[in-house]
Amino acid sequence: MTKTMTSKERVVCTLYHNEPDTVPIFEFLYSREFFKEVLGGVPDIYNAEAVIECSKKVGYDLCVIPFGGYGGISVMGSDTTVYQDEWQTTYKKDKASWPGDAPIAYPIKDRNDWANYILPDPKLDSRLDGVKTALKLSKETKMAVFGNIRGPFSAACLLLGFENFCMKLYDDPELIDDIMSRITDFYIEGGTRMSELGVDAILFADDYGSSLSPLISPSQFNKHILPQLKRLVDRFKRLGTPIIMHSDGNIRPLLDSIVSAGINGYHPIERAAGMDISEIKQQFGKKLCLIGNINNKTTLVKGTVNDVVEEVRECIKIAAPGGGYILASDHSVHDDIPNENIFAIYEAGRKYGKYPIKLSN
Repeated sequence: MTKTMTSKERVVCTLYHNEPDTVPIFEFLYSREFFKEVLGGVPDIYNAEAVIECSKKVGYDLCVIPFGGYGGISVMGSDTTVYQDEWQTTYKKDKASWPGDAPIAYPIKDRNDWANYILPDPKLDSRLDGVKTALKLSKETKMAVFGNIRGPFSAACLLLGFENFCMKLYDDPELIDDIMSRITDFYIEGGTRMSELGVDAILFADDYGSSLSPLISPSQFNKHILPQLKRLVDRFKRLGTPIIMHSDGNIRPLLDSIVSAGINGYHPIERAAGMDISEIKQQFGKKLCLIGNINNKTTLVKGTVNDVVEEVRECIKIAAPGGGYILASDHSVHDDIPNENIFAIYEAGRKYGKYPIKLSN
């Protein structure tokens, strides 16, 4: 009989494709309604203390803490509904966009802007406050902690805007390469510092897909983005720290290239975008730890508890045998999802995720 593991042991075992005592469970981001029920109130900002406390009360096995905090460092203007962050990207506060705000203006329009642009300093000690807090609290909870950084594509789009990024990719690809290279340097430094503190993995967030297809062609991806991914991954491979990719959307045409870069895991395998966990497990299951795939667009929003349980059973049956699967939604939990369905994922995961997996048709 497999011994009972701590959450950290369970996650680390799974990352290295061994079978733990039971399938690990987590969520990427928590809704306000979920915080309200679990903690009795919604934190003013999405912070490490609240995430750890909520995770502990629910029973999740890991948490994800970003480099610099969930909102980064903000530079507020006189109008507190509109502000610039330290990257000079302008946001407008909106209750609907919890826990982050949507960008409305961008600092880089052309080469002249880039020539005069000064990147933030990745070595500011305050950027590590959230990770230090999580690691300190995790000694009590025995929970795994993943450090979170941005990937080159998403970070560049936050400097240029997506439309301008696409235009410059054709009009001035060398500019795009330079911007993404320097951004990658920034997050390599950030991830390295978190790795040195002792996080269990680095998760980089870089959304490459819409619900229908990739946002960039495979040829352009391989030419411009893949080299930066390889630099990012190679750094953490040398440090011995597993590296997980978070990307929304239908990215199947890009996945072979992404896996070739050497990533250790893939989140969230968006079912709502047609990502087939069975096919991905079959092709990449020995290379990737798969995370997610419970549909947060339909099943979790409109389904019954029984519907959720059946989807959990399906994911565990397909992806958990042999290890290498962490149960989660196919992105995160938002305010439209009834809390009872969120709890149903956890409860079904603990019930049906015990190793050896014995689910039948």
